[in-house]
Amino acid sequence: MSFDGTGTGSARGIGREAQLNVQSKGKLNNGMDYAAGFSLEFDGTMAPTAVGTNGNASTNEANSVSNENVYIDIIMGSTTLTMGIDHIQNSTNHSAPFVRNVLDDVAAGYAGMSATDQIGAKTKEAMAIGIVQNIPGTGINLSALYAPQGGSIGGTDQNPGQGDRNSSYEIGFTGTDPFGVKGAKIHYFKNKEDKSTATVADVEGTTYGVGYNFGQFALGVDVHKTNRSTTNLTADADMKNTMYSATFAASKDVTLGFVYNKNDITGTASDEKIKAVQVGYNLGPVVVTAEYADVENIDGLTAATASGQQGSVRLSTKF
Repeated sequence: MSFDGTGTGSARGIGREAQLNVQSKGKLNNGMDYAAGFSLEFDGTMAPTAVGTNGNASTNEANSVSNENVYIDIIMGSTTLTMGIDHIQNSTNHSAPFVRNVLDDVAAGYAGMSATDQIGAKTKEAMAIGIVQNIPGTGINLSALYAPQGGSIGGTDQNPGQGDRNSSYEIGFTGTDPFGVKGAKIHYFKNKEDKSTATVADVEGTTYGVGYNFGQFALGVDVHKTNRSTTNLTADADMKNTMYSATFAASKDVTLGFVYNKNDITGTASDEKIKAVQVGYNLGPVVVTAEYADVENIDGLTAATASGQQGSVRLSTKF
């Protein structure tokens, strides 16, 4: 449920998502390892329903089934060659801890917010080829990714399709217990797509962060930077999104969390802000999480209607 700061508007509902993962792995004839798979993701859509009618009866549901974790990996010891979409190391990675990701849960679900988990060229969201290199003994994984066409989720197998966007690349690394520092997490990614016309800027994104777990407590900070929030013909304002977070394991099954998120949008009156408290309860096969968030200065505006609150409860399970 969400409602604005003036009390003149509110919204409530139940969302859903179901994902089916199909995967295989084994040995190639030359002795190398391989892994392959795809995921089918089915998201609910908020069907418009007129008062006094059963609008759902004639609604065709839209499903995202072609751009979710499609891949073939060739594995050679500590080196992996990969081709696919939404599979390589995640540039929306977070080193900071949280019970729920406010950028996915609050910013993406609150109308008009500019904060986003995606950065720059969004290379990992396009069909691409890449390499992941584990550096033995360091906890570090390096990766590089190249997408021939930005934003392309792939055409038919006979016709890959041609569009007007340029190619893009992404490089970066993740680290878990890097260089023997137990409980630490770090990451850094940068991507770039050359401008599609002479009148706009190249599309660039950078993200980096650090987190540390010490017993029951964990702290961290993540930064997402992008010079354009879209890849259309409009040169959008620069954005720098900084998220501070902390968690506390109250017991083996209950985790509490706090998140403060600030999004600095160039040229706006004030920073966009999210303050959220979270709780997670592990029931074994089912996990329950709850979140309450206070939102300020949506899209950098300062009017009373640019603030509000959002609360949610989520149940999730795996088969």
